[in-house]
Amino acid sequence: MSIATAAAAATTQGTTHKPTVNPAPLAFGAFAGTTFLLSWVNAGMIHEASIDAAVATAWIFGGVIQILVAFWHLRNEELFPAVTFGSFGAFWCSFALFATLYLGNIPPADHGAATALFLFPWAVFSLYMLIGAFRVSVAVVIAFIGVEATIIPLIIGNANGSAAWVHIGGWAGVALAVVVWYVAAAEVLNHQFGRTMLPLGEIRTSDS
Repeated sequence: MSIATAAAAATTQGTTHKPTVNPAPLAFGAFAGTTFLLSWVNAGMIHEASIDAAVATAWIFGGVIQILVAFWHLRNEELFPAVTFGSFGAFWCSFALFATLYLGNIPPADHGAATALFLFPWAVFSLYMLIGAFRVSVAVVIAFIGVEATIIPLIIGNANGSAAWVHIGGWAGVALAVVVWYVAAAEVLNHQFGRTMLPLGEIRTSDS
């Protein structure tokens, strides 16, 4: 085999090889864990000062890890999970920045309005991703519904200074974390055992 032939073969292999490992469970677990910590605070189950635990987790687990997984999915040419994890990874990094560096520069009376403004674009993003989730699985659809059910009450509560609405958003976030943990567990266990241990609810489409 000539050098040119070997190079062509290597190039072909590089373009056709598809990694078989699905990185999504890592990002699902990161999202669930970080969401649970913040939601536990929002639900009023622990003192607000404990939000630092969520912020610390948001930097690495919720933020960096999800962004790395997003690039992995891009390498696999999988757009939906790449956009999902890349965006939510950026959300958690942005949240950590907002909570630690910027919120303190805003007058306390305007903290709620600023937080509501910060959350609003993510409600819009999650809405159209919810539509796309109908091509993934029932579990992922439920997860995105949970995202909307979490963010919208938090927007209302922060904008109006209503602790009750914030608590509703907090409890919705706790439920969301449980759903996403289930998805993460299902992806791992189904792969490990080579069969469906935890169903995700496959959605059949006309072209599948």
